[in-house]
Amino acid sequence: GSQERVQMPHPEIFEALVPGTDLLINDGKIRLTVESCGHDYAETIVVNGGRLSDRKGVNVPSVLLPISAMTDKDHADLRVGLQLGVDWVALSFVQRPEDIQEIRGIVQGRAGVLAKIEKPAAVEALAAIIDECDAIMVARGDLGVEMPAERVPRIQKHIVRACRKAGKPVIVATQMLESMIEAPVPTRAEASDVATAIYDGADAVMLSAESASGQFPREAVAMMDCILSEVESDPHYRQGIDASQESGGGSLADVVCHSLRVTAQQLPISGIVTYTRSGATSLKAARERPTSRILSITPDIHTARRLALAWGVHSVGASIELTEVPEIVANACSVARQEGFAKPGEFVAVAAGTPFGTIGSTNFLHIAKA
Repeated sequence: GSQERVQMPHPEIFEALVPGTDLLINDGKIRLTVESCGHDYAETIVVNGGRLSDRKGVNVPSVLLPISAMTDKDHADLRVGLQLGVDWVALSFVQRPEDIQEIRGIVQGRAGVLAKIEKPAAVEALAAIIDECDAIMVARGDLGVEMPAERVPRIQKHIVRACRKAGKPVIVATQMLESMIEAPVPTRAEASDVATAIYDGADAVMLSAESASGQFPREAVAMMDCILSEVESDPHYRQGIDASQESGGGSLADVVCHSLRVTAQQLPISGIVTYTRSGATSLKAARERPTSRILSITPDIHTARRLALAWGVHSVGASIELTEVPEIVANACSVARQEGFAKPGEFVAVAAGTPFGTIGSTNFLHIAKA
């Protein structure tokens, strides 16, 4: 290319352009506005200029692109990942719930499907996308490019609250400790940013370049852990979590899991034990943000690994055949002692369902001594 002309090998973008459309290049560092366009060209005005090299991303924030969220390379990479047994698949640049349906058709339940929210269209279709996926990531890097930076904090809070209400894990990611790519300590603003995500009730916070290519990966992980521990030891954290708690669904399992939270508040419960096959009961329990830790017991090791993403859940795989309630409770107490959730004589709250092992059958809460 030159100062006057560059190549963009994406005809689908040209087809979607109209005069007045903004093009953001290289994470928004360069901004162009389309004056005129056709099926294979666009004449633009340079609003914010800069040096441009090859293989830089192009964002079209105001346009719903008529393309799949998955490229041919994505399809090939996904097949390899599924063969290797990945636990989660994250889909970038989701625009619509149909994008999630497409990848679900490929995954076929072999992994959890996570939607990265980084486009305005995805924010507008958030409720439908949450319904279709297993978890959400607030991908603030591209979201901050596609939308005004001042809107990102409000959108982040909205997404976290919507996911908590739906009982879907939510990750807050990108630029959390950005300065630690090159420095051994974060800025105070970055520490506050991480803390805010935890105070809001996010299930997880994620490092990117800080640990992937930064100079201080161990220090970045340790600092993230220190911030999390500090926030969760703050009495105001629990007050804020309780105040922001919204009612979940109206199913029997929802009521049982809500009762778990109330029980943990009013009794000295050392641990909550949930039996689950699909992971749904443990996620419903995590949505309630109880004061006691959650021990999830499942016969499916894949479910156990996926539940590592959920707030407060420690999941173990156990192939067991139980039929009677006393057996279910006794096994829960035994596993709670083995995993360090309760000492002999301490209270344990157990949520399970009969007939045992049937998906969606959670229907009782039992309090026992370990």
